[in-house]
Amino acid sequence: MATDKGALRSTPGDEFRLFLCCNRYSAAFWDLLLPDSDRLKGLDKKTNDLTPAVHVRPMLQKLFHTLSRLLTYDPGALRLVRGVHLMLTVLVAAALGHMAGGFVENVSGFKLAVLAAAAGAHCLIFTPVATRRQEIASLTAMAGVLVLLFSIGGLAGTLAGASGSLVLQLIWVAVIALGFALDGIGGFWQRAGRMMAICWLFVIMGSLPSSPGIWMPAMAVLGAVVAMAIRVGVWRPSTEKTYLRVEAANREAMAGFLNLAATGLLEDRQSAAAAMADLAALRGELRLCTQLLGAKPSVRGLSPENATMIELALEVVRDALAHLTKSGKVRLTSTPTFKNSVDELAAALKSGSVPKSEDCGKGWEIPDTDLPVSDQFQILRIAQAFKRLSALSRRGSPVPKIPPAAAELSKAAWLTRLSWPLALQAGVAAAIGYGLGVYFQLSHAYWVTLTIVIVLSNTLGTTVQRTIQRSLGTAAGVVVAMAVDPLLSSVPEFRIGLVVVSIPVVIVFMERNYAVASGIISFLVVMGLQTLEDLPILELWSRLYDTLIGAGIGLGVAFVLFPKRSDTGIRALAADYLSACKDYLRTDGARAKDDWGDFSALRVSAGKLVTTASAYRAEQAPWSSFSGAANRLDVLVIVLADYVVLYHQARTAVEQELSMVPDAVDLQKLAYRLNTRILSVFDEILAERGTEIADDWLAVLPDLAGKDTDLITDWVAMLYHARKVIYCLNALKEDNLWSLAFETSMAPAVR
Repeated sequence: MATDKGALRSTPGDEFRLFLCCNRYSAAFWDLLLPDSDRLKGLDKKTNDLTPAVHVRPMLQKLFHTLSRLLTYDPGALRLVRGVHLMLTVLVAAALGHMAGGFVENVSGFKLAVLAAAAGAHCLIFTPVATRRQEIASLTAMAGVLVLLFSIGGLAGTLAGASGSLVLQLIWVAVIALGFALDGIGGFWQRAGRMMAICWLFVIMGSLPSSPGIWMPAMAVLGAVVAMAIRVGVWRPSTEKTYLRVEAANREAMAGFLNLAATGLLEDRQSAAAAMADLAALRGELRLCTQLLGAKPSVRGLSPENATMIELALEVVRDALAHLTKSGKVRLTSTPTFKNSVDELAAALKSGSVPKSEDCGKGWEIPDTDLPVSDQFQILRIAQAFKRLSALSRRGSPVPKIPPAAAELSKAAWLTRLSWPLALQAGVAAAIGYGLGVYFQLSHAYWVTLTIVIVLSNTLGTTVQRTIQRSLGTAAGVVVAMAVDPLLSSVPEFRIGLVVVSIPVVIVFMERNYAVASGIISFLVVMGLQTLEDLPILELWSRLYDTLIGAGIGLGVAFVLFPKRSDTGIRALAADYLSACKDYLRTDGARAKDDWGDFSALRVSAGKLVTTASAYRAEQAPWSSFSGAANRLDVLVIVLADYVVLYHQARTAVEQELSMVPDAVDLQKLAYRLNTRILSVFDEILAERGTEIADDWLAVLPDLAGKDTDLITDWVAMLYHARKVIYCLNALKEDNLWSLAFETSMAPAVR
């Protein structure tokens, strides 16, 4: 942003000094900086604003946004391609398994086809998107586990003979317990354990009425080889091209957000929250694509960290424009120079170029004393945000230079790292499910046990969430399947085709919305059983009530037997998060532009805390956790992280500008005092002291009259964001969820 010193000198110093005095003593001004607590209620956790969500948009607008938002689920087609590979694996493995059945006596080709398809599919499902080398290693290891599992199953089924069903069902309980025990080791073994718990079902199904013996591990090998060949050998988009497509989608969305905010179309808090949520989803895709590029990418573009900073600056623009008075907004947005600045900046965000300094500052940013004080303040915020956007828009290395973190390898023996309480929960729940299935002679009793495997998680809150998602999704999928069955009953080929082509859709939704994925899976299961086994449609209601029984058993056992609640975890993560915030604020301003380590730690800590808070909320108030009525802690955590970053950016800019002013000793002392006070607040909370967070430093404001425009805007931004950091910390101490989680360890601080 250009420094128009001539224009600044034409503004009388006394008038600007009066502007600062008004700020100092105006209650309305501090109300602007410090929203009252009622404003924070009802916020969506994805928004970065502290004001409430305004009510419902028109139905057609909401429907349009929902449809357009589907594109943000998988803009780089990473999951879609993985889903297509899964579909091809199922088809090829099933075809080869069926062909193998023609050379085997007393074993149906259909049974071998199911075993081969299941083996290949689960090897792919439990291998996350990664580089080819990483996926080869994961697929090979998964194949080894699966071959061993099928070998044990084939041997056990052969030795059991006529009692094979009973023996294999009992072994399934043990396999489930072992699989959940591996959860404590984490990483690959966590995924392998869940795969074992699910895939033993195919051992049981493949062994009825008689075990295929050696052909069972043979089909595991066949399926794994097919999965490896298709995932590694079949075309998939280049990582560089995928990254560039996702980066372009991010830039397009950012430029669109800026244009909408500048025209006042994001004043509706619900619209703003939805737009910011879309940006966050695209940024998640950008992060994944960046990880696939490797340490030394051959392309240049936007890094996830820069994308986060751009989003923060965009939110500042939107928030400041929303707080302008009607007359002030009309006056600013109708100014040609402001319109040109917006257009130039939007073009720079789209192209990745750096706009010329004169393009983003042409005089509109100079405080106009004819406007109300609050409007002058907001215009200074917009000018500072434009300066940040101008600097962040350029293309660079998408992988920041962060020193690799040392892996935290546990020195404990692997036996002690196994999750024995979770294994006991899973074993008891599976045994109860099997017992109820036998007692009530359920036609598809394995659905009960399978549901238990799916809903049980390593914390009680996550189990609650998975239970509700699985139940609602299954109910919706069964109802839809039964509704369309009369229309498709005469064309079974079409039903099978629908099942096959829907497999990629399941993979796309699996990570983003498990309730939707669960509904699609139930729909596919009902359609598939109708076509392959010609079951009466009414019998498939059992899919629903068997799922509900299994979900109820899993949730009940999780509540009663060694329940692992999230209160302890949320305390530790909150301490880590506050420490990360403090470490980020202590980063040396001279190297802040290149030091991404603390920034990344801050974002990771915030994400972990929000995830744990979501699980904790599900334990305390399950339904409100889905309705969003109790997500205040999420909002505070995200807002605090955002304003810590924004304050640090503004403070760094102020320090750099003051270093070039010979007579700025007093201002440097004041900036240092401000920063010291904020750090002391973090110390007070981390030390569990309950002292009040004072605002004594607010009583002193510098006389900036006669200083350059850059220093004015950066100082105003630093003061504003510092106040927001203090407000968020105060609000965290008063939050009900925070108080409940910390009532034993931070009682003095929350009273």
